[in-house]
Parts: sequence; C-alpha cells; structure tokens
Amino acid sequence: MPFKADRGIELMKKAIQLDRLAHAYLISGPKEANREDFASRILNLIAGENCASLDDWAHQGYPIISPESKSRRITIETMREMERMIHLKAGPSGHKFGVIVDAERMTVQAQNAFLKTLEEPPPGTVLLLLTGKPQELLPTILSRVIEMPLLPESGARKYSDHERKLLALLEKHAKLNSSSMSIALGLKAGFEEVMDALRDDIEGDAEDDFEKEKEMYGKTTDSSAYLKGKEEHMKALIEATYLQQRDAMLDLLLAWMGDIVRHKVGAEFFDLLEYSHATKQAADRWSIDEASKRLRTLRKLEQHLHTNVSENLALEVGFIEAFG
Repeated sequence: MPFKADRGIELMKKAIQLDRLAHAYLISGPKEANREDFASRILNLIAGENCASLDDWAHQGYPIISPESKSRRITIETMREMERMIHLKAGPSGHKFGVIVDAERMTVQAQNAFLKTLEEPPPGTVLLLLTGKPQELLPTILSRVIEMPLLPESGARKYSDHERKLLALLEKHAKLNSSSMSIALGLKAGFEEVMDALRDDIEGDAEDDFEKEKEMYGKTTDSSAYLKGKEEHMKALIEATYLQQRDAMLDLLLAWMGDIVRHKVGAEFFDLLEYSHATKQAADRWSIDEASKRLRTLRKLEQHLHTNVSENLALEVGFIEAFG
C-alpha cells in the first residue's frame, strides 16, 4: 500500500535497526511525491549525513544517474560507468550508493546490464531506483528490488496551465454519455492543440535566452563559432524539453485512466483527487475489463512514442482505442 514519505523513513529506520537493510529499493509514485527528496533522505539516514539533495550527493562523487541526452534515455554505457563508480566510492558508514532517477528511461540493454549489479552487488551496496512508471521496468528487475510506493503530501499536486487545459478536455469527455471514433479524434485534436501551445512556450523561452547570448557575445571575435554551437544546443534542448513535457502529459492521461480503474475496484487513493468526480462519471460507463483495457492502450501509446513511429499516427490509434 502506498505511504507518505515520513512513514517510509520510519520503515527504513526499522530495517536498519533490525539489520535487514536490502541492497535495492524501487521508489515509485507520482512526481508530486518528491521521489528524489525521499531518496536523499534515505541516503542521509543510512550514512548519517545531512545532504540537502541528490545533487549534493553527486557533488561528493556518488553515482546519481538520470537521462540527459536528446532522446532522454539511460544507456548501457552510463550504467557501466555507474557500476565502476560504485566500486570506487564508499561513505563514512562503509556503504556504497547508486541512484537511478527516472529508471524507466533505461534502455532494455541498460536494464539487462544493471541486472548483473543487482544480482551481485559489492558488499554494503544500496541501490535506489526512482520511477513513476515501474511497469516499464523488466520483470527480472522488479523481482530483485523492494518497492516503496510513495503518496504525495496533501495538496502537493500542482498543475501547469497546459495540464489544466488537458484536464478540462478530459473532464468534458467524461461528461459525455457515449463513445465514438469522432469523439475520440476530437479529444486527440484537443490534446495536440495543448501540445502545440506547450512547444511554442518552450521555443519562445529558448529563443529569448539565445537572443540574450547573441547580444552578449555578438561583438567578440570568436562569436560566430560559439553562437553556431549554442544554436545547435538550443535546438536539441527544445526537442529534449518537449519530449520531457510530452511524457508528463502522457503521465496525466495514465493517471486519469488509472483513477477510472481505481474507482472500479473501490480504491481509497486517487492520483487526481481534484477530478475524482469526473473520473467516477467515466468509470460508471465502463466495465472493469474495459477500463483496464483502455489503460493498457495508453501504456502502449506511451511505449510507441518512444520509438520511431509517427507521433500523429500513434496518437490517432491510441486515442481511438482508449477513448473511442
């Protein structure tokens, strides 16, 4: 059962007192649960340190891995480097730490490579995998970790303007007493409008920053080569940021459909509590099997969008099957 961070820390304290500390934990839950902050608290507890964040741990030389490339994937090379670093660095308590942020972004090859570390970790190693999508990890990894599912603190979830626009579209869809291909395609068109507006905002912010760079360096002798490189970096950053924000929007779709399934099974906790009246309306229209099938469809859509398939085609098929 999911729990809040303070309860999780109490459980970790008991494990340490009973000398039952595991070598690998999967910290799951929505972004509002502050998985990274919780991970830092766990490391502090084990090592007797007082670091404010995972960045502080990284600055001390501990391997804190997260997706950084344009594709936002964690590669096999990154995992091999993490394994090397784990062997090199031990804390005052004698423990060796490794943290993987957004662990679901590991490629299949990276996950298979990481399995070796999970199966034969160096003595005293504690590995923390952080993810909002544990279902995207290999079953062989899930079977070798202890999951700690986190709940956000009360009132912690905040929505951006773009997220609220998407939620308004979903709320409107939930009020309809019918499902059809045209209705699903209308919802898809609304989703694309939200994503277009989001991309415009991302591009606008990046271009504003680039203009400031041009003004600052435009008069220097080597400015041409520098600015050209900076422009290429800006384009890559725009695309990476867009993909990250698209993932966040897909998370919102999954949370919405997940809450519909939660209504069907009588769950007590909901990801989108503020919109539970709307997800309940949608839940009343579908059977548990149908709602579960639609949730699986959205998970497939998310997976397809991480391949080279056409975004428009993937969205069209996904929305028809999930909301039609």
